Order: sequence, then C-alpha cells, then structure tokens
Amino acid sequence: MAMQQFLAAQLRKPQGWFGSLVMSRILNRVNGKIVDATLALLNVKPEHDVLEIGFGGGSAVRWLAKRASSGVITGVDISPEMVQRAERQFHTEIQSGRVKVQLGDVAHLPFGDSAFDRVFTVNTIYFWPDTKQGLAEIYRVLRLDGIAAISIRSREKMEKRGVTKHNFRLFSADEVAGFMRAAGFRNVSINHRDRDRAWDQAIIVGAR
Repeated sequence: MAMQQFLAAQLRKPQGWFGSLVMSRILNRVNGKIVDATLALLNVKPEHDVLEIGFGGGSAVRWLAKRASSGVITGVDISPEMVQRAERQFHTEIQSGRVKVQLGDVAHLPFGDSAFDRVFTVNTIYFWPDTKQGLAEIYRVLRLDGIAAISIRSREKMEKRGVTKHNFRLFSADEVAGFMRAAGFRNVSINHRDRDRAWDQAIIVGAR
C-alpha cells in the first residue's frame, strides 16, 4: 500500500532523485504509444506553435522539436525536477529558441490568449484540481481553428490498477468529450484504441 501511494504521488508530480532519474524514464516508456497516437491525430505542422501540458520525461517535446521549423514547442509541468531535467535535455533547442520549458499549472497557464496552434496533454487530467477550469484555460490559449487533445486511459482500465485508488480522478472517454464540448470546443471526437488490451488509449480531440 505504501509503495502504491508513493508511485501515485510520483505520477501526479515527479519529485526528488526518483522523479528525475526513474519516473521520467518510466513515463516515456509507458506513455510511448499513447503519445505517438496523440501526435498523429494532432497533425502538427513544422510552423505550428505547440503546447504540451505535463511533458514529464520529454519524449513528445523531443519528437516535436525535431520537426519544428518556424514553430516553437513549449512545455509546462508542475514538477520543478521535470523542468530542470528538460532544461538540461533540451539545452541546444532552448538556446536556439525552438523549445521553451517552464513551471506551469493547467488551472493558470502562464500564456496569453490565442498563443498556440496545438495544445495537448497525456495522462494528466486525473490530477487536475478543477477539470472545468483546466479546459477553459486550454481553450483560452488555443488559436481559432486550433486543435486540442486530451489523452487518457479509460476508467474501466484504470480502476483495475491499485495505484489509481490514491488521489486519481478517473474518466470515461465520453465524459471527457462532454467536458470539452461544455468548454466550447467544437467537432469533438473520440479515438479509442486497444480496448481489448490491458492499457487502452483514448484520445479526445476538439477544435476551437
């Protein structure tokens, strides 16, 4: 039980040497497939300004930075350890202006209105203090005709894992889609993959 609580806390906000050295690698590994699916659905162009909320180990930022030309890839995370790690990991890209990373909370994104062409987050919504506020902030910083993606493991899969009993809020894909529509997103769609596997991938996409 104590180990599950520890892992749940680290998943919510990686901290200390474990968060920096171990959890960052775990996140990159276990989220690889859902990150790839999310990026494919977002159809990111080289000129797009992109925001990832909760970039964790940085695999998506790295993938996007390799393809960016005039666009800037921005990552925010609530973990100082993840930000510090990313500053080292992406030193060259940050120096060139292609990547920016900083502390940030989905409830109060530190950006102006209509700042990004694409906004996405993978496996973070379980930890948001206010789902409505978080989606309102994503809508605010998204440009007109921009696209946002909220990617999750569905409730029916997550509730089978002991770690999710500790301060996780679980959702179905339909619930997230409903929240996005209520926040003003249009053309909301659900791409639900691997339903028959231990871990599924539900990517909910909407446009401003």
